[in-house]
Amino acid sequence: MMLKVRTFLCRCFGFFALMPVVLCAALTVFSLQPSKQSLHPMTPKILLTLCVSCVAMAVPFAMAWWTIKKQKRFARGWGIVASLVFVLIGMLPLLPHRTASHLIHHYGMMDGALMALGIGGIVAFARRDAMTQSVEPTKAPRIAGDGTSKLLDAFVGVVAVVGYFSGSMLWFRWSQAQQLPRAYVGLLPFFAILFITTVVHELGHTSAGLALGMKLRMFVIGPFQWRIRDGRWKFQFLPAKFLSAGGAAALVPTNPHQSQWRGMCMIAAGPLTNLFTGLIALFITLTAVGHPYQQYWAYFSDFTTISLIAFIVNLIPMRPDAFYSDGAKIYQLLQGGPWADLQRAFSIAASTSVTQLRPRDYDIDAINRAELSFTHGHQALVLRLLASSYYLDHGQISQAGEAVAEAERICRESALDVPAELCMAFVFRVAFLRRDAAVARQWWERMEAKKPTHFGADYWLAQSALFWIEGRKDEAREAWEKGNEFAQKLPAAGDYEFDRFRCSLLRREVDNMSSIGGLQSA
Repeated sequence: MMLKVRTFLCRCFGFFALMPVVLCAALTVFSLQPSKQSLHPMTPKILLTLCVSCVAMAVPFAMAWWTIKKQKRFARGWGIVASLVFVLIGMLPLLPHRTASHLIHHYGMMDGALMALGIGGIVAFARRDAMTQSVEPTKAPRIAGDGTSKLLDAFVGVVAVVGYFSGSMLWFRWSQAQQLPRAYVGLLPFFAILFITTVVHELGHTSAGLALGMKLRMFVIGPFQWRIRDGRWKFQFLPAKFLSAGGAAALVPTNPHQSQWRGMCMIAAGPLTNLFTGLIALFITLTAVGHPYQQYWAYFSDFTTISLIAFIVNLIPMRPDAFYSDGAKIYQLLQGGPWADLQRAFSIAASTSVTQLRPRDYDIDAINRAELSFTHGHQALVLRLLASSYYLDHGQISQAGEAVAEAERICRESALDVPAELCMAFVFRVAFLRRDAAVARQWWERMEAKKPTHFGADYWLAQSALFWIEGRKDEAREAWEKGNEFAQKLPAAGDYEFDRFRCSLLRREVDNMSSIGGLQSA
């Protein structure tokens, strides 16, 4: 629980490290506007003092974000310092200077929320062992030929920040020329607009994919995540992703021979939807004068700016986190070769949970071609596991075992942090296909160290296979019965038919244990 809190706080620190730019720009705009209110005048001296104070205030946030993210030596100390700054900012409205108090409240920096963040941060970083676990997963190394680079990733950030503030200044000058009422977009409305823009983007992907005959298996907007698991939609709320502006809509083909142009159309639909809705908001903003909604012009102009930036940014090939942008995916499909084969292999594999396609329907030629280029890392590991499922579903046990051995080699050489679900896959495959009890036991212990929270068919089949190869017949049968009961309740999709197929294979081996006296590692 504390790890999730520290992850969320790290994101908060990173966000507030950027706030000096926002506040300095806001203060500058504020000082340029003629005010008939009884506020203290924003003289150049006061403006400079406030801007310097904002920048100085951001230093602890920036240091906390960087040291925590990189697990530096003084990360815990900076986390506590930044949390104390949250508490101090929450007390700013108590200051006598009405201009500062007005701006802080107007931009959504509610003192109560910041006080709560600060106190929570002090508690989260108080323990001496607070930084024993990284708040960020290890990012896979960049693979040559994927169309992305660190320079492009940095360029996208510059485009987003400069584009937003340039657009804001242009809209401000336009509003003055049109004699529109003064309006600000606070932090909370800003996040709401960002959230809506992301929803619109992902709905663009979803609508296009469904129209092209695909099926939806995942929909993610920041902390709100819907996924198909065990044949049913599951909702999960992740507070650590609360400040994340990212989203994802996983649409998979129902036809293994689907044209790659359908995939590119689905991918391009997200940015194009942002462009379309941005142009609608632009029209509403430009025609706001004289209409009842003219007092809300700033919200429509902000939506216009953010939507157009989203359109541009998403079409730039980049990989800010573990996922590729829409532009990178389109580039890889247009480029063809191993990247197109990789996307094809993964999309067909994902479709087995919502269609009748099974592992035996995988495009093994595409998988084999991709394996020649992807020899290390997570993609290479998953490709070998997909190949093992394909061969197992075709009854080619020796080829399936060879694919598993290759996957293990990649795991060792790449030093991958394998999630619990893949550890379960290794337990079953190593035990059933390679008949190696010692290695299967190692994978089981590795899986348990991950503290899995989901105990479905994969878990019980892995346990049954492990007990079977260790010669523990009664325990193997008991685990098998739990796994089979779970598998029989799963819907009639290809992936779950494969689970039931594995159950039948394992049942035959467990029943034969009495005649062979159990199995041990050879």
